[in-house]
Amino acid sequence: MRKMNSEKRFRMICLIILLIFTAICVAPFLLMVAASVTDENALIAEGYRFWPSKFSFNCYKYLWLKRETISRAYLISIFVTVVGTLVNITITSLFAYPLARKDFKWRNTFAFLVFFTMLFNGGMTASYIIWTRFFHIKNTIFALLLPNYLMSGMNILMVRNYYTASIPEAILEAARIDGASEMKIYTNVILPLSQPVMITIGLFAGIAYWNDWTNGLYYISNQKLYSINVYLSNLMNNIQMLSQQSSLTEGAVLSGMQLPTVGARMAIAMVAMLPLLLIFPFIQGQLIKGVVIGGVKG
Repeated sequence: MRKMNSEKRFRMICLIILLIFTAICVAPFLLMVAASVTDENALIAEGYRFWPSKFSFNCYKYLWLKRETISRAYLISIFVTVVGTLVNITITSLFAYPLARKDFKWRNTFAFLVFFTMLFNGGMTASYIIWTRFFHIKNTIFALLLPNYLMSGMNILMVRNYYTASIPEAILEAARIDGASEMKIYTNVILPLSQPVMITIGLFAGIAYWNDWTNGLYYISNQKLYSINVYLSNLMNNIQMLSQQSSLTEGAVLSGMQLPTVGARMAIAMVAMLPLLLIFPFIQGQLIKGVVIGGVKG
């Protein structure tokens, strides 16, 4: 009886601690939502509050006026995220598979090269010259796909560790005895058994592609190719100028409405991260499983 009571107290303490950490994590999002629906004058005078003293949806009304441009940027971001994530998963899994094979002669050499890229790189200047002068990706959709996020050394090592620790060698030997080729083993055995880690690296790659704005900043000057984060970043940087020019450009639509400046930053952040907030709850179980198993050294 005493043991059960002590166990209940321990669980209660753990639950309280988790609730505190959850509140700490959720609080910034609530503050962001509150700031985005706070009146501009109240926000400037009183600062950020969890409950606005005066509500206003001018931030979202202004973003609604930009809905055509934002929709195009959303479509570009969705395309880049989906294609980039699929290519990233494919390349990563194909690279990690031979590194997990003990009969691959050069596995340690390639593993060292992968690890080396995690520590050193040529720098932004050299990368820019290579991508623009030799691959000619400037102002193309490939500028949002190829640099920086196509493959990650950390993901390769994590997937390799997953293959080594979670897929028994006996299964692969049985497949070879049955006459399966290496490609058939990879597609029919390795991939189905590695679903958790594939979802994990897919989420990592997807978040990286969705949140990316540096590639657009360096390689894209055509506004029709702006991703959502590139467009919103430019909108945020120029919000003061847009406020001054609103009477000339959008005065008829914005009559009687003050163009937001401070709260618009929070509304822009909400628009950018909304898809991630919607997707994450559906894959968090597989994500945790993949990180835990993939992080075990094989």
